[in-house]
Order: sequence, then structure tokens, then C-alpha cells
Amino acid sequence: MGIIRIYLALCVVAAHAGQPILPWPMLTSTEAVQIFFLISGFYMSLISTKYKTALEFYASRFLRIFIPYYVVLGVVVLLTVLAGLTLGNWLDLTPYIEYSSNQNGLAGTIIAALSNLTVFFQDWVMFLKHDPGQGLSFTTNFAASATPLYKYLLIRQAWTIGTELTFYLFAPLLGRLRTRWLILIALASLGLRIYTYQVLGLFNDPFSYRFFPFELLLFVAGMIIQRVYVRTLAKWPQVKLQNLLQYLIFFAGLLLFFYLVQKAPPYLRRHGILKQYVDLVFYVGWLFVIPFFYHLTRELKTDRFIGELSYPIYLVHLVLVQVADLILTRLSVSNAWLGVVSALLAVSVSAFLFVTLFKPIEERRQDLAHELSARWAGFRKLRAAQAPPPSAPSQ
Repeated sequence: MGIIRIYLALCVVAAHAGQPILPWPMLTSTEAVQIFFLISGFYMSLISTKYKTALEFYASRFLRIFIPYYVVLGVVVLLTVLAGLTLGNWLDLTPYIEYSSNQNGLAGTIIAALSNLTVFFQDWVMFLKHDPGQGLSFTTNFAASATPLYKYLLIRQAWTIGTELTFYLFAPLLGRLRTRWLILIALASLGLRIYTYQVLGLFNDPFSYRFFPFELLLFVAGMIIQRVYVRTLAKWPQVKLQNLLQYLIFFAGLLLFFYLVQKAPPYLRRHGILKQYVDLVFYVGWLFVIPFFYHLTRELKTDRFIGELSYPIYLVHLVLVQVADLILTRLSVSNAWLGVVSALLAVSVSAFLFVTLFKPIEERRQDLAHELSARWAGFRKLRAAQAPPPSAPSQ
């Protein structure tokens, strides 16, 4: 599963670089992100039994998501300041450097700026606009704004993390529901998507893959397929890859699989399936792929390490694409190398950050989550004990 996760992250790198990493076309960033949502639902259902309380689950997710995010945010700011001071290019800080009320209203700018710190609501920014002379309002097409508010996001791709966090808020509750209720929630999400697409005519970005009520279908589908996995494939004998050679053969087979898989969406579009539903049809196949590859690689430490790099790669890659572009331009190297150079930089920086900073936390994350949740529960009990008793009703 780790190879699939890092492949999906590299698909996003290639999409944002606008240049290939592999000798053949990879999945689009939209496809990669939504498959990540499926995998997230699968994993959240898988690990839900590890935590005694919802508070412990939230603490674990905080350590998993926010610490790497804030570290990478610091890296982004540092690289951006260095590029600005040395080359005069302020990269992701440019909208702040050049800000004026003639570009965006203050309220929208503040909301977008604060979401860099909260991580929550970054996906909401894609549904807001605050153009000069207008009030802050919702928009059905953020790209139509004179200066879209998403440009104030320092890690622009982290809007997906905002969507993930919304799912995590509901995950403990969803995990306790019977499968029949999960199926009903998935069908409701799909029905809402179809209604919005067909009746309201809202089927383009950001409604195509940024609207949480629609994406809930994918998260819940991942949870459902994990429950099916537990009842079926998980009971089969574990197939283990014994050595590096077998793992490399497995990797070569995956490359062939990815090459064939990326042909599916164009094929479906050529054969008359409505454009806005092609990706959903494509994801049905991944519902079978995800549990199979998880079962095959779940005990492989190498594969687990590779998978751990996917999150930092996803977070840090966009600023590294910009840095790589600056370097190649100054060295007069063809822009055709931008994808490969960006991928190498992203993998190298992510591996360094994971080994030096994130891995020690990951190794103790469950214990730390238990300690944090216990302290918070104790704090809440203390506050409740110190609260004055309710006054007696007047006679």
C-alpha cells in the first residue's frame, strides 16, 4: 500500500509541475486526491479499534496531521523568504507582499490567511470570494474571481487536509454505525451530488472534488470496503514478500498496473459516459485494489516507510516545484526536467524530515495520544468540579 500512496503523491507533483515524472501519463491530481480519500476511509476504519475514546483518536490525528504540517509550513516560509531576498521572487508570499484593497477585500484575505494556521477551513476558501468593491460572499467558481482567495494559502494543496479533518471529526461516530447506515450515508452523498450536478448545474470545480458532502461518499466507501476486507480477504493466508528481489518484482508489476490504470478514465470518456461521473465509475475498481494491496504489503517495513513519505511529499512539493523552476531557469536547463527534479527534491526533503523529525513522533504517537487525551479528560473533570453548583430555583 505504501507504493500506491507515494505514487498518488507523485501524481500530484507531476500535475503541479506540468511535466512528466514517468515515461507515461500519470493519474490527474483530481483522481489522485480522491483515491487518497478512499484510502483514508479504509485506514480510519482499520485503526478505529486502537483507540479507547474519540478524544484519544483526535489526539492521534492531531499529532499525525498538524506537526508535519507546521514543520512544512516553516520550510515553505523559509524557502520563500530566501528566494525573495536573493532572487526577488517571493513565491507563495507574493500575494501578501503585493496585497492592496484593489485586489481583495480585507475580510476574505484575513480568513484565508488564518486558515494557514488552523488548517481547518482551507477547503472553504475555495468557495469564497472577496473581490475589490464587493462583500465577502460564496462563489460557485473561485477561478472567476479577479484575485482568488486561495492564492493566500501558503500550502495551497492543503485544502484537501481541511477536507480530511472534517471527515476525522465524524470518523469515531461513523465507525460505530452499522454497515447498512454507512451504505445509506454513501447513497445520500451520491444522491446529493447527482441532484447538484443535474438540477443545479454545479458540476465543475470546486464542486467536482472539493465539496465535503460529496466527498463523504468516498470516505465512507473506504470504510465499507475495509469491513468487507475483514470478513473476506483478511481471513486468507498472508502472502509475504521474502526479499528485496521479490519486492522489486512486485514494484515492477505495480508500474505496469499504474500504466494500465491511467488509461481507464480517457477510455470511459470516449465511450459516452457523462464527464462528471467518469471518475466515480473509475473509483469502483479501486475499491477492490486497495484491500488487495493492503493485504499483500501490510507487514512490509520497507513498504510502510515508503508510504510514510507520501504525506510530507504532498505537503512540501509545491514550493519545491517553484524552487526547482527557479534553479532550472537560472541554469538554462530545459523545463522538461521540472517534473523529475521536483520529484527528486520532494522525496529527498520528505525523507530527511521524516527520519529526523516525524519518525520519532510516529513511533510514540499512540502513547502520546493516550497521554494527551488523559490530560484533557482530567482537565475537563477538574473544571467541572470547580464549577459553582446551580442555584436553587426561587420560591
